[in-house]
Amino acid sequence: MQAYLTFILGTIILLLLIVYVGTAVQKTKRLIGTLLVALTAFSSILSVKQLGIPLGIDLQGGSEFIVEIMPGKSDDGTEKPVTSESVQQAIKILEKRLNPDGQKDLTMQPQGENRIVIQMPGVTPAEIDNVRKLIQQVAHLEFRMVHVQQGYDQKLAELKSTSGVRDPSYILLKQKPEIDKKGVETPQDDIVVKRRTEFEGKHVSKAGAMYDAQGWSVMLALNSEGAALFDGVAQSNQGNRMAIIVDDVVISAPVLKERHYGGTAVINGNFSQEEAFALSTMLNNPMENPLVIASESSVSSAYGATSISQGKWVGIAALALTTLFMVFIYRLAGLVAIAGLIINMCILFGAMAIFQFTLTMPGIAGLVLTIGMAVDANVLIYERLREEMEDGKTLAGALDAAYEKAFSAIADSNITTLIAAVILFVISGGLVKGFAVTLMIGLISSMIGALIVTRVIFMWVIDKGILTTLKTTRIIPDKVWDILSTAPKFIIASLVVTAISFGTLFYKGKDSLGIDFRGGGRVDVVFKAGQEATESELNDLVTPLKLSDGKAIGGFTAQLKSDPATGGKLASIRCEQDSAITIDAAVKAKWKDVSTSISTVGSVLGEESMYSSLWALAVALVAIFLYLLVRYEFAFALAAIVALFHDVLMVPGLIVLFGQQLSIIHVGALLTIAGYSINDTIVVFDRIRETIQRGGAGSLRDLMNEAICKTLSRTLLTGPTALAPMIVLLFLGNPSMLEFALPITIGVLLGTYSSIFIASPLVLWYAKKTGTSLKRQVLDAQIEQMKAEQAIAAAKAAGERA
Repeated sequence: MQAYLTFILGTIILLLLIVYVGTAVQKTKRLIGTLLVALTAFSSILSVKQLGIPLGIDLQGGSEFIVEIMPGKSDDGTEKPVTSESVQQAIKILEKRLNPDGQKDLTMQPQGENRIVIQMPGVTPAEIDNVRKLIQQVAHLEFRMVHVQQGYDQKLAELKSTSGVRDPSYILLKQKPEIDKKGVETPQDDIVVKRRTEFEGKHVSKAGAMYDAQGWSVMLALNSEGAALFDGVAQSNQGNRMAIIVDDVVISAPVLKERHYGGTAVINGNFSQEEAFALSTMLNNPMENPLVIASESSVSSAYGATSISQGKWVGIAALALTTLFMVFIYRLAGLVAIAGLIINMCILFGAMAIFQFTLTMPGIAGLVLTIGMAVDANVLIYERLREEMEDGKTLAGALDAAYEKAFSAIADSNITTLIAAVILFVISGGLVKGFAVTLMIGLISSMIGALIVTRVIFMWVIDKGILTTLKTTRIIPDKVWDILSTAPKFIIASLVVTAISFGTLFYKGKDSLGIDFRGGGRVDVVFKAGQEATESELNDLVTPLKLSDGKAIGGFTAQLKSDPATGGKLASIRCEQDSAITIDAAVKAKWKDVSTSISTVGSVLGEESMYSSLWALAVALVAIFLYLLVRYEFAFALAAIVALFHDVLMVPGLIVLFGQQLSIIHVGALLTIAGYSINDTIVVFDRIRETIQRGGAGSLRDLMNEAICKTLSRTLLTGPTALAPMIVLLFLGNPSMLEFALPITIGVLLGTYSSIFIASPLVLWYAKKTGTSLKRQVLDAQIEQMKAEQAIAAAKAAGERA
């Protein structure tokens, strides 16, 4: 029913949009537009209410594992390569192991040639340890005979025969520790067994957990070949011990009391109920290829709930700041922009609900960023509107001219940002893909909000006489400064800052890379209000910890900051990959009721992520450059891409200088910066081209200075609207949001600066050095555009006559 309703509403909205765009009658356009906006908002709210928005692992709690399938071994001992069949077999087995009753919300999908992504929402921290074991345990079952002297001499580590020479036919294996009723483990001595296997798990047809007077055990049913092998071993070794081995660990070693067992065997290993069921499940589904956890992200439900709460407060604060700013600058028109923004957010949430896009923590950051970027189009329109009214036009006439003249810059800037978002979506995985999704939908919905919603509202307030003029707070006087003459100073300053940025990266070396790019672990902790914790306490807690193999935990750093949103504290502990689980357990043991999040990444996966991120940035820059070549003259495209490089390359070193380490989320931030930077540059270039096309006295330098000054007010206004939400994230966001907010804040400042003091001077410099007549190129492009428009109009007229 919901699908039919969505289809019907979507069809009606599409038809209304076609009528709205096609009609030129003001009253009809106003009524159709009103119906279009109201129906779109209603359907969006209805979709969210009925379908809901899926939450990512980081918001609802649970685990995500990236598992790498390793080469197995054939029967002859040679390496067995990983094939597509191996991947599918591993997925089927993991499905049976992790979700035997089919009741869990489990998703698995292949990644690349030898990896599987496993997502398990709602998994509790108590279950996560068992999940790790179920994933990594191969369950290679073997039956071997124990050395006959094992009961008399437990010190056969050298495995020597009576002649004193090492006996190559025996090996030493570890035994499963005994666990008492209180859960205390007692290590057992290693045991000497034959190197040769009597029979293996492939001879087991079925395994099942059972409970008897001796406790929980695992019953095995052997196939005909296994039954014959078992009886043959029992007949020749009656009275001796047989070791039952799973993944090179001796689970039990019972005495063969009988000569005939009838094709059944029992594993008594002092099991708990969970262990018995887990072992029987794995023996029923043994892995042909070993699995290694290349990456893990585990979040408690409490941590996810805290992130959602923080996201709500961040969104409200960002919207409030943006509203105050817009009302202060544009009065009633500012409220119109905010109304458009609210409809924009409704459309965004509605689209996520309809298409069931997952909302993640970076996605929340994307939503907050959308608030700032959506207002940018309104500011561009309003500044145009103010200029048109200053030229003597009525409010209605000025409004039409403002929307018409602003459309080109709005479309170009959003398309270039969309290019970056699409590339981020294609190359990214996991949580960052959620940011790319919200950014893409946000860009599209913001154009709808700015070009349709606010336009319809303006029609009503103007036609009904509610708004007769536009009152604004002017922050920049209407004056032309010789900005281009100051360019050399700013270029030198940029070179100095760039040198500092690159110098920081060179000095820090690998320490500038986070766990996403070099491998490692990270534990984020949210302390409740009133829970006391200091960095020294965290250091004192982690320093004496030991891993399961007895090694000390080294190379960790702990940072702590206050959380204004909750009144508590946020801690972030960076460590080696295998240390995160131990640190997480220690933190929970010391501070009760804390919320935690664990992330681990293997070094190989981290290195791959780094190279794929560099490729993504390179592809995005090339794609944007090619788009600019199509839309603008070469001088503009070249200057824009150089300014873009200036912004994108400077940010990594600066954020490392401020104490962060580069991670995948920073790739998303850099691509967003690329979109924002080119957005600002396009607005300036669009005005330069318009000024040249309009003509007038003065040199190219004079015309460019005039155009830059005309856009200066808009440039300086959009900066704060984009920065306000990011500043909120800096102070109220959790560690992941902070990692995103800092580079965006730096990038917005750089993008605003470079569009004026880097990109524009480069256009003038290129024109002078190459002797290019930029005026002639722009005017020729205008003539070609006019010819194309006339040809289209003529073809349309001919079609109507026919």
